[in-house]
Amino acid sequence: MTQETRFENVDMIFEGRLRGNQLMLSSKGLTADEARLLWQSPRMEEISWLDLDDNQLGDEGIQDLVNCPLLGNIQYLNLNKNGISDQGLETLANAKFLGKLKRLHLKENPIAGQGLVALFNSETLDSLSTFQINDGWTCKKREGWRYKPQA
Repeated sequence: MTQETRFENVDMIFEGRLRGNQLMLSSKGLTADEARLLWQSPRMEEISWLDLDDNQLGDEGIQDLVNCPLLGNIQYLNLNKNGISDQGLETLANAKFLGKLKRLHLKENPIAGQGLVALFNSETLDSLSTFQINDGWTCKKREGWRYKPQA
Protein backbone atom coordinates (compact mmCIF):
# COMPACT_ATOMS: atom_id res chain seq x y z
CA MET A 1 0.00 0.00 0.00
CA THR A 2 1.55 3.28 -1.12
CA GLN A 3 1.06 6.80 0.19
CA GLU A 4 -1.18 7.56 -2.82
CA THR A 5 -3.30 4.41 -2.37
CA ARG A 6 -4.51 3.99 1.18
CA PHE A 7 -7.00 1.21 0.47
CA GLU A 8 -5.66 -2.26 -0.39
CA ASN A 9 -9.06 -3.61 -1.38
CA VAL A 10 -12.66 -2.56 -1.84
CA ASP A 11 -13.71 -3.97 1.55
CA MET A 12 -11.50 -1.36 3.20
CA ILE A 13 -13.44 1.36 1.34
CA PHE A 14 -16.86 -0.08 2.19
CA GLU A 15 -16.00 -0.71 5.86
CA GLY A 16 -18.47 1.16 8.08
CA ARG A 17 -19.68 3.32 5.22
CA LEU A 18 -22.57 1.28 3.84
CA ARG A 19 -26.06 1.99 5.17
CA GLY A 20 -28.57 -0.15 3.31
CA ASN A 21 -28.32 0.99 -0.31
CA GLN A 22 -26.37 4.15 0.61
CA LEU A 23 -22.60 4.34 0.33
CA MET A 24 -21.26 7.30 2.32
CA LEU A 25 -17.72 8.19 1.24
CA SER A 26 -17.56 11.92 1.91
CA SER A 27 -14.22 13.43 2.96
CA LYS A 28 -12.21 10.23 2.51
CA GLY A 29 -9.68 11.76 0.10
CA LEU A 30 -10.58 9.07 -2.44
CA THR A 31 -8.52 9.38 -5.62
CA ALA A 32 -9.43 8.19 -9.12
CA ASP A 33 -7.07 5.21 -8.65
CA GLU A 34 -8.69 4.22 -5.36
CA ALA A 35 -12.20 4.65 -6.77
CA ARG A 36 -11.36 2.06 -9.46
CA LEU A 37 -11.63 -0.53 -6.70
CA LEU A 38 -15.27 0.52 -6.27
CA TRP A 39 -16.08 0.45 -9.97
CA GLN A 40 -14.88 -3.18 -10.11
CA SER A 41 -16.95 -4.36 -7.14
CA PRO A 42 -20.23 -6.22 -7.78
CA ARG A 43 -21.46 -4.68 -4.51
CA MET A 44 -21.93 -1.40 -6.42
CA GLU A 45 -25.00 -2.89 -8.14
CA GLU A 46 -26.88 -2.59 -4.83
CA ILE A 47 -26.08 1.11 -4.35
CA SER A 48 -28.64 3.75 -5.27
CA TRP A 49 -27.26 6.61 -3.12
CA LEU A 50 -23.56 7.40 -3.65
CA ASP A 51 -22.00 10.20 -1.59
CA LEU A 52 -18.52 11.09 -2.87
CA ASP A 53 -18.48 14.64 -1.46
CA ASP A 54 -15.04 16.15 -0.81
CA ASN A 55 -12.76 13.64 -2.53
CA GLN A 56 -10.17 13.84 -5.31
CA LEU A 57 -11.79 12.12 -8.29
CA GLY A 58 -11.27 14.89 -10.82
CA ASP A 59 -12.17 14.45 -14.48
CA GLU A 60 -10.18 11.19 -14.64
CA GLY A 61 -12.35 9.69 -11.91
CA ILE A 62 -15.52 10.77 -13.71
CA GLN A 63 -14.33 8.99 -16.86
CA ASP A 64 -13.97 5.75 -14.88
CA LEU A 65 -17.29 6.28 -13.09
CA VAL A 66 -19.31 6.69 -16.31
CA ASN A 67 -17.76 3.55 -17.78
CA CYS A 68 -18.91 1.38 -14.86
CA PRO A 69 -21.90 -0.82 -15.80
CA LEU A 70 -22.38 -1.68 -12.09
CA LEU A 71 -23.76 1.82 -11.35
CA GLY A 72 -27.08 1.27 -13.10
CA ASN A 73 -29.11 1.75 -9.90
CA ILE A 74 -27.57 5.08 -8.82
CA GLN A 75 -30.31 7.67 -8.24
CA TYR A 76 -28.43 10.18 -6.07
CA LEU A 77 -24.81 11.15 -6.73
CA ASN A 78 -22.91 13.70 -4.67
CA LEU A 79 -19.74 14.92 -6.42
CA ASN A 80 -19.27 18.16 -4.47
CA LYS A 81 -15.62 19.27 -4.06
CA ASN A 82 -13.97 16.75 -6.39
CA GLY A 83 -12.02 18.99 -8.78
CA ILE A 84 -14.40 18.24 -11.64
CA SER A 85 -14.33 20.66 -14.58
CA ASP A 86 -16.67 21.23 -17.51
CA GLN A 87 -14.81 18.46 -19.34
CA GLY A 88 -15.76 16.01 -16.60
CA LEU A 89 -19.39 17.14 -16.74
CA GLU A 90 -19.47 16.66 -20.51
CA THR A 91 -18.21 13.12 -19.96
CA LEU A 92 -20.90 12.63 -17.30
CA ALA A 93 -23.57 13.95 -19.66
CA ASN A 94 -22.81 11.03 -22.00
CA ALA A 95 -22.88 8.35 -19.31
CA LYS A 96 -24.48 5.14 -20.58
CA PHE A 97 -24.96 3.45 -17.22
CA LEU A 98 -26.51 6.23 -15.09
CA GLY A 99 -29.98 6.17 -16.61
CA LYS A 100 -31.70 6.12 -13.19
CA LEU A 101 -29.76 9.14 -11.86
CA LYS A 102 -32.27 11.72 -10.55
CA ARG A 103 -30.23 14.07 -8.36
CA LEU A 104 -26.66 15.31 -8.82
CA HIS A 105 -24.66 17.59 -6.51
CA LEU A 106 -21.71 19.49 -7.99
CA LYS A 107 -20.97 22.31 -5.53
CA GLU A 108 -17.44 23.70 -5.20
CA ASN A 109 -16.05 22.26 -8.44
CA PRO A 110 -14.22 24.44 -11.04
CA ILE A 111 -17.16 24.61 -13.44
CA ALA A 112 -17.46 27.47 -15.93
CA GLY A 113 -20.81 26.51 -17.47
CA GLN A 114 -20.34 24.51 -20.66
CA GLY A 115 -20.55 21.22 -18.76
CA LEU A 116 -23.82 22.26 -17.13
CA VAL A 117 -25.34 22.90 -20.54
CA ALA A 118 -24.22 19.40 -21.57
CA LEU A 119 -25.92 17.91 -18.48
CA PHE A 120 -29.08 19.87 -19.14
CA ASN A 121 -29.18 18.61 -22.74
CA SER A 122 -28.04 15.06 -22.00
CA GLU A 123 -29.83 12.38 -23.97
CA THR A 124 -28.56 9.54 -21.76
CA LEU A 125 -29.40 10.98 -18.33
CA ASP A 126 -33.15 10.85 -18.93
CA SER A 127 -34.09 10.66 -15.25
CA LEU A 128 -31.81 13.49 -14.09
CA SER A 129 -34.23 16.11 -12.83
CA THR A 130 -32.23 18.15 -10.32
CA PHE A 131 -28.63 19.27 -9.99
CA GLN A 132 -27.01 21.71 -7.61
CA ILE A 133 -23.92 23.67 -8.58
CA ASN A 134 -23.45 26.20 -5.77
CA ASP A 135 -25.01 26.90 -2.42
CA GLY A 136 -28.52 27.99 -3.18
CA TRP A 137 -28.39 27.39 -6.96
CA THR A 138 -30.43 24.44 -8.20
CA CYS A 139 -31.49 23.49 -11.70
CA LYS A 140 -34.62 21.49 -12.24
CA LYS A 141 -34.62 20.34 -15.85
CA ARG A 142 -38.30 21.02 -16.36
CA GLU A 143 -38.38 24.30 -14.44
CA GLY A 144 -34.96 25.90 -15.06
CA TRP A 145 -32.69 27.64 -12.56
CA ARG A 146 -33.77 28.90 -9.19
CA TYR A 147 -31.93 30.49 -6.34
CA LYS A 148 -32.76 29.84 -2.72
CA PRO A 149 -30.08 31.12 -0.34
CA GLN A 150 -28.94 28.73 2.36
CA ALA A 151 -29.76 29.93 5.86
